[in-house]
Amino acid sequence: MLNTIPPASASRPHTPSAPRPKLPLPAVAPRPRGGARARALDARRNAAAATPEPADTRVTLHCESSPTSSARGQETNCLHEHELHLIGAAPARLRVGQGIDEETHRFAPGSLVLLGPRLPHSLAFEHHPLHGGGNAGGLVLRFGDEPLRRGMELFPELRDAAPLLARARQGVHFVGLGEGIVSRLRRIEMLQGLARFAEFTVLLNELSQWSEYRLLADAAFTDDSLGEHGAALRIHKALDHIRDNYAEGLSLAEVGAIVGMRENAFSRSFRRATGQTFTDFVIGLRVARACRLLASTRQHVSSICYEVGFNNISNFNRHFRRIKGMTPGEFRAAARS
Repeated sequence: MLNTIPPASASRPHTPSAPRPKLPLPAVAPRPRGGARARALDARRNAAAATPEPADTRVTLHCESSPTSSARGQETNCLHEHELHLIGAAPARLRVGQGIDEETHRFAPGSLVLLGPRLPHSLAFEHHPLHGGGNAGGLVLRFGDEPLRRGMELFPELRDAAPLLARARQGVHFVGLGEGIVSRLRRIEMLQGLARFAEFTVLLNELSQWSEYRLLADAAFTDDSLGEHGAALRIHKALDHIRDNYAEGLSLAEVGAIVGMRENAFSRSFRRATGQTFTDFVIGLRVARACRLLASTRQHVSSICYEVGFNNISNFNRHFRRIKGMTPGEFRAAARS
């Protein structure tokens, strides 16, 4: 680094005078070779080194130790993340919901609890853990909701977890879990990258198939909190998904989970918005698409049947005749006449 102040050893004669205030002068960095382009590249590199990218933007899963023991608890309302809590040595107290809908649950060490996004909750640990200080052995695994939803569109196998994610919006306490699932959660804490995600999908599959659980929040809380506007937005999202995937094996529970609604509430809201049941709406879309193909192509009727999402020709013919009042062959003849 260069400095513009002359060195003290310079051979200039010294003349005593009143001290002059020293003004700070900017330091001049060595000029890099290679012209303006090289200087700009060097500046970008220096800026990147000075402000590293936060780790949160580079990972999908966050696994960390549970917070230290606290009697008050910390209010949490994660808008976009699921939280899977393994209760450690300290017994825990969980408050779920708000106002008159708030419920309190207590959990023994070793309990596993899944809390979904937008579920207000407060988790507190007792001051007297069973083994040592703090909440030793406790873990919390956080994973985003929207990335999993997008993943379901790319990898249909992930849709097996949709009912579990729907239940998580009410909070789920898994009952009677074996040591294998807990050990898998601890392995996720130690792994990184693809190995961590692979282990996570196995854990998600095991929890999706676990049949012994209890829901922590009143069912009315999670659905009523949407309000009319929120429910309408979710129904529009569901309609977009159905129109894009009508030829796939859609189910009421799966689509409801994708938009974040329980099956019964989604069924009621869907019927109010469309005037049809979910099944009738999907069948109507398939028949409408079949009509376009019958009128505009020479495809065989059986080929059209499977292309639009029906799994056998007799089922296709029955629904087509019920909706259009004629068989697919009769419709094609009428369209060409």
